[in-house]
Amino acid sequence: MPEEFTEQVARTRSNLPTNPAHIDAKEVERAVFGVVGHGDLALRIWADARDAAENAWRECRRRMRREYGARSPHGGWAIFVLFAALLAGAVSAAVASGFRSDPAQTEVLLAVLVGFSALADLMVLAATGWRPWNWAAVRMQIGLAIALGAAVAFQLSRPEMWVLPLVIAGGVIGVGGMLLVLLVRMLRPEERLEIDTVVNVAVERMQPELDARAAEIQANASEELGVEDSLRIVALRTAVLADLTAEGIVLEPVPEQTPAGGAMIAALTAHWHPYSRQKA
Repeated sequence: MPEEFTEQVARTRSNLPTNPAHIDAKEVERAVFGVVGHGDLALRIWADARDAAENAWRECRRRMRREYGARSPHGGWAIFVLFAALLAGAVSAAVASGFRSDPAQTEVLLAVLVGFSALADLMVLAATGWRPWNWAAVRMQIGLAIALGAAVAFQLSRPEMWVLPLVIAGGVIGVGGMLLVLLVRMLRPEERLEIDTVVNVAVERMQPELDARAAEIQANASEELGVEDSLRIVALRTAVLADLTAEGIVLEPVPEQTPAGGAMIAALTAHWHPYSRQKA
């Protein structure tokens, strides 16, 4: 191994994080770019690849909101309103139970909580219409029905109060909403499958566009580097990764045919949506 190349390997390693847990292939490649004299280009590749990943997920969410509106699992307002309704419903059940409070003194609070929860639920039901919800939203509706139903049960177990009709109405809305959304999902299986897999479909549609952007970043990097410097970077990257692996540091393998910059681009665009990390 030529002395100059050995020195470059040592300089690359000296520029890596001191904690082995923080070393990965993209950090190695970034350090190699700096040693070869293309540190600024490495930073641009890094920033472009990161922005491409972030923009892909942002565009994914935008398309889901545009196509599914309030029902979108990412950015649709229905899920937030349902969560607020569920929270109010759970608190109303606790208030109606009389735990650490006199039910006679909390009637107004109970009326406000149940009224808000029921109206919020009605708003979501009216806005989504005869269209299936995804299962996450359905679970919230089931929880809301249980909470408002519990509030009704607690109120019926004590002497009648003026708030009882309102609580019963809220319970009817919660339970009726639950039955409605379950019925719609049962009667519209194709649309149910579509809304349950909307994220997967959106990701699959976006992936080719992200791949094209990654290829563009790679092509620009290769053009700016030129053939000679590209080969130097690949050789140096391969040598440093081999040394680190021999020392017992676990790294993602990078094929030698991966062009200069490819390790950074691949790593920064691999987990462009949160669900990819769950699979990993």
